[in-house]
Amino acid sequence: MKTKIINTKKGSFFCFLFILFCLNPKLHSQIIYTDIPDTTPNATYSLDLNNDTIIDFILGFVGSGSSIGVFCNPLNTNAYAGNFVNGTYLPWALSASNTICASLATWYDSNTPGTMGLGASIGYWPGETNKYLALKLIVDDTTYYGWARLDFLEMSGSFTIKDYAYQSTPNACIQTGQSNLSSNENMDQSVFSVYPNPFNSSATIQTNSNYKNVSLTIYNYYGQIVKHKTNFSGQTFSLFRENLPNGAYFIRLSEENRIIGTEKILITD
Repeated sequence: MKTKIINTKKGSFFCFLFILFCLNPKLHSQIIYTDIPDTTPNATYSLDLNNDTIIDFILGFVGSGSSIGVFCNPLNTNAYAGNFVNGTYLPWALSASNTICASLATWYDSNTPGTMGLGASIGYWPGETNKYLALKLIVDDTTYYGWARLDFLEMSGSFTIKDYAYQSTPNACIQTGQSNLSSNENMDQSVFSVYPNPFNSSATIQTNSNYKNVSLTIYNYYGQIVKHKTNFSGQTFSLFRENLPNGAYFIRLSEENRIIGTEKILITD
């Protein structure tokens, strides 16, 4: 009888957890989005990503004529994502629906300002429209991820900043262009299913198309990556619990940096 009561309580607890996970919006991360009038600065733009009156990044011009350049200067310990090519630090110009996380790319801080564009030939930004600058914000030793959307003239002689956003949950991911959870969930409308769900030791992922080089990422409900697998191909994949503890998670499939979709899963004993 005692064992039966314990098992019943355990089942009731996970039933409650599943309902809470599905229905409580507080379990979802919060996106803080700021829409500003399209701004084309003459010299510099001071970006306060989290609107706390402290400048986090400075975007500005250096040089003149054909050698004019636009640079991203993180302040304090903040950083941008990019790479290092031929002795130059180059911030990425990302398209919409790319995920910004710790694992996105190499991050560069105030010690290595980035060249967004120099003339027409250096950098990823010259001539681009509606591209996203991936940003990392450090506040009191706590890390947040965000983005800023910009347009660039072909010769880097002018840029326009349109809006920006950050994920207010520490260390949680954000997608480029994501302004709230509702729009993101609509964008990631289900194109795959997980069954059984909830599951104990393993489950099957069934997609609606054949995919190649699929990456599988599992996040806890704080937005932290707890499992990442790569090189899946086909229409059906196996998912193994391995060492994941009981709880609610999000599972995301991506194909060559393009997000296929996101689903909720629940792991129980």
